[in-house]
Amino acid sequence: EISRRFAQPRALTSGAGSTVSLRLKDPQSINHLILEEDITQGERVRKFTVQGRLGETWVPLYEGSSIGHKHIARFPAQKVAEVRLRIDESVAEPVIRNLAAYHIE
Repeated sequence: EISRRFAQPRALTSGAGSTVSLRLKDPQSINHLILEEDITQGERVRKFTVQGRLGETWVPLYEGSSIGHKHIARFPAQKVAEVRLRIDESVAEPVIRNLAAYHIE
């Protein structure tokens, strides 16, 4: 079931720093994200916010307290053109191994 749900991301990226952005090909409905830290560098994220861009406006989609090996974020479906992961607190520069967006039926 996990493989079926998360086999086809709408978009994915990786990055480092306090902000990681993920642009979707076209505005699309999403309701899940998978976030993964590069834990070979240690678990650094302590607090984060995920926002979605609707037109020119950024709206909050999800807030969390840690990412670690894998964090699956579930939220009400939103049609967005871009997703922004904003690290609000960390113990060092965060290294995000995977940020992937999904729409799960």
